[in-house]
Amino acid sequence: MFNSVKKHDFFLPFPRLFTHGGEDPFSSIPFQSSDFWGDEGFPDLASPVMWRAEAVSVMAEAACGRVPSSRRAKEENTVPSWLWQHSAQKGCSEVEVETDLRVIINRMVGSAAAKAWKLGLFTSERHARAFYDETRYALMQRSIAITPKVFSSWGLSWAYGLEEQPLPVLPENELGASSLSNAEIDTLIGSSKDVLAAPLWKRLFTFGNSGASTVSLRLCDIAADWHSSSPNPAQAAVDVMALRHDDGRVDLDALRHAVRLLVVLLDLQGRSDVSIGLANLSPLLLALGLAYDSDAGRAMAASIAALVTAECVATSAEISVLRGMSETFVSNREAVMRSLRNHRRAVYGDNNDYEKLSVLPAPLPLKNCPDLSLVAEAQRRWDEALSWAHAFGLRATCVTDLTVSPVLSLLMTSASQGLEPIRTLTEMKNDSEGSTVLSLHPAVFEAFSRLGYSRAVTMSAMQEIVGALSLRRAPFINATSLKARGLDDVALEKIEAYIPCVRSLRLAVTPWIVGEKYCRETLAIPSEKLKEPTFDLLNYLGFSEKDIAAADLHCYGHGTARQAKTIPLSHRPLFACGDEISAEARLRMAAAVQSFVSGDTDVSLRLPVEQSVLHGAEMTLAAWQAGLKSLTLTFDPALDEKLDSKALEKVAVRRIKASSHPLSSVAASPKRHSIERRTTAAGRKGSSLSRRTAR
Repeated sequence: MFNSVKKHDFFLPFPRLFTHGGEDPFSSIPFQSSDFWGDEGFPDLASPVMWRAEAVSVMAEAACGRVPSSRRAKEENTVPSWLWQHSAQKGCSEVEVETDLRVIINRMVGSAAAKAWKLGLFTSERHARAFYDETRYALMQRSIAITPKVFSSWGLSWAYGLEEQPLPVLPENELGASSLSNAEIDTLIGSSKDVLAAPLWKRLFTFGNSGASTVSLRLCDIAADWHSSSPNPAQAAVDVMALRHDDGRVDLDALRHAVRLLVVLLDLQGRSDVSIGLANLSPLLLALGLAYDSDAGRAMAASIAALVTAECVATSAEISVLRGMSETFVSNREAVMRSLRNHRRAVYGDNNDYEKLSVLPAPLPLKNCPDLSLVAEAQRRWDEALSWAHAFGLRATCVTDLTVSPVLSLLMTSASQGLEPIRTLTEMKNDSEGSTVLSLHPAVFEAFSRLGYSRAVTMSAMQEIVGALSLRRAPFINATSLKARGLDDVALEKIEAYIPCVRSLRLAVTPWIVGEKYCRETLAIPSEKLKEPTFDLLNYLGFSEKDIAAADLHCYGHGTARQAKTIPLSHRPLFACGDEISAEARLRMAAAVQSFVSGDTDVSLRLPVEQSVLHGAEMTLAAWQAGLKSLTLTFDPALDEKLDSKALEKVAVRRIKASSHPLSSVAASPKRHSIERRTTAAGRKGSSLSRRTAR
């Protein structure tokens, strides 16, 4: 079997795509010392200048270990010296906290590389060094990332001779979710003329007036069909925006390489299953000029997910040759292989011929994908992955999952995680001096370029979205009006300098920016007033809410392209973000991608509380027909004020009456097929549940 690996050039060697041999991979990355953060009240951790405070903070809190202040190497004749294990220097009783991110990443990846060396995964020291350098660089640049908590003890034994704590047990995604089976849904649809009268819907979606309420649903039979459960996956992600060619296209070699590094790294840590997600997928679509709610956007997202999952499976099979297949795969081989075959069929665009699926998946819409080389690579890699898994087994049976991780989002400073739409067109980023300033997201500039906007149009559109980031020429609140209320030039300079660092004028004009002493002595504001948690300096100075709103619009713009007059109406759907993306559009995206993810797509929808039973039932049935494994619905009273609930009710009722499954509004096209779960060749009985699947 090992000869097969060598013959097919499977696992080794690792190429260098991110680094150069003989160079420290961190030498090209500008760092700021731990003193920078310590002086600002943040944890002391030396880190790259491009890292935001939130990212440094989550790493410092979760990953910094207490280690011996001095250590010594343990010589090992069969191991390269840079992979030797270390322990505390004899007689050393002092401990210190790791204060450099380079040290933390070195011990984690070094420990993995040392283990791989002893397992015989590398054919030479050069290959081991390539893996070590490439992985460290990718982690530091955050083109790949792992949940920070995993860093806390990983490599402590190898680097310091300390006992490593057990791997953290991550919570199950489906914990607390209500399970719905196919039989239950069939009964709801088939036995009642009024689907909405079912007690189940009323029990799930009836709420009081106590604020937002969240319901998590698990479509258990669909999840079981795909064998998608995993007991304790290690959450990780790959940043698709960071792995591109200069022209903006996805760099397929870099994407595969990054995924490969993650799978190998997590396997060496001892994870039986992994949960690799996607970061910045929505900004990537925007940068490519593809609207989130478009056939081309959905096809692109599905193609990327297909390639990432295929690469994960293929790499897992390669490691299985060298380390042995996992017990999970051995005990569930038939179900896992059936699921892999169905994934492969979907990537070739098959409409039928799936094995034991109660709901037909959405195949890859080949004609809609704008990058055919991506599709071809995904298909080729799925052919290899299926073949190798059949021959060699797998180390991990669940490899990809698009569940949103707030911690990973902070760590990667990503504008979106999983299938989330981009949250806003603006971002806070570090400037050359390390200050955090508000800016237009780079993907928006790329979209402007693809649309052929001139520099003048781009600058005009930018000001409408981000604002002037200055009080100059601002209505109502400006240098003149603030001076008339007692502020001097020094106070105005402080405010002007801080405006680009926040997203609201109220956060820039505060006693903490102007100075509390100045507020007491010059503006004559009582100390007790300044201590009030709700104190608002702008209101105190006599500005009305209307004044503040107008000045805010000048300083910070609309935040979206929806009201940007410079951007033509036909282009605005491309720039839709956040709540501008409808619940139906999010379902359409999830339906397109679900067939190419071994875990969940984590669909979370916000709906108005009014008519909650109606809209909850509609979205649940739509998700079921789309073949989704789970759904989270949050009913928010704030949306009742923004939406015409009566109009929504009419639309929802019309959808449900039009079809026993209301996905006609969610499907990519109105064509539907009625199918039955097939009986296998072995004569097992299939379900007689009739299904309508939308295409």
